[in-house]
Amino acid sequence: MEQDKPKTVIDRKGRSHRFPPPLNLDYVIKEGRVQTRSLEAHIVDHCNLSCAECCSLSPLLPKWLATPEKLARDLELASRFLAPTVFKLVGGEPLLHPQIVTMAKVAAESGIAPRISLTTNGLMLGQMEDDLWRHLDAITVSLYPKPELPQSLIAQAEEQAARFAVDLNWKDQSQFVIMNRTSRRIDESETSAVFNRCWLRERCHMIRDGTFYTCTRSPHMQTLEGSDGSFSEDGYSLTSPESSADGVLAYLLREKPLDACAYCYGGDAKMAPHRLLPRAELRQLKGRAGSAGV
Repeated sequence: MEQDKPKTVIDRKGRSHRFPPPLNLDYVIKEGRVQTRSLEAHIVDHCNLSCAECCSLSPLLPKWLATPEKLARDLELASRFLAPTVFKLVGGEPLLHPQIVTMAKVAAESGIAPRISLTTNGLMLGQMEDDLWRHLDAITVSLYPKPELPQSLIAQAEEQAARFAVDLNWKDQSQFVIMNRTSRRIDESETSAVFNRCWLRERCHMIRDGTFYTCTRSPHMQTLEGSDGSFSEDGYSLTSPESSADGVLAYLLREKPLDACAYCYGGDAKMAPHRLLPRAELRQLKGRAGSAGV
């Protein structure tokens, strides 16, 4: 698939960003931990929206919740070998988690990163307790054309952010990258090319069930398609006695593509306007995902 050329995007605060962002694999080990840009945990897989081309594949995934105990264990493991500048609570839609305040508290008390952030579509933000804001340093709200957030909810979020000194980032999501393939790619050289240039593997690190992933899409694809052992080598186990910062670094600098890359066009693929999947199309996609790949 043809890629979009890099372009400058201006956000709601007037800041400029390059998209697709440049890939930076200049990692260093300091005080026994690999210094990285970010780390995230997807504490729910499901969502209250069904966005076409969802990077996290949420419309196709079954309902799933992480427990506070598992999150605490994952962050304890990650902190042995990783030093991200920010840790993110992500989904699906993380505000659907019935213990979202506890999950934020676990993250804040873990010491995994100097900043704790949450990424949400914002639809439930007005229902959140004050304690959630107290445990966060930043919130990123993805703004979709539909459903559009009411101005009253935006104003309420701005007021809460100012009250609790939370950095509120309004992120325009009027377009989505078309990453999802309908079948596994056969051409291994093309898959290698996608992997070699994809910025997601530097910016979308994830921890789940004691395994560190350089791309969030691998564990989600494993949920959908992993019964045959596929994607089992896409992550780096942090529970093995042989686990180390050197091992994490070698994994981050690996030259072999992830199995998930064969189902993906990459982060620099063409873009399309955001849209919500109609029920009939969603049912068709779910049926296809169970038999022929994502």
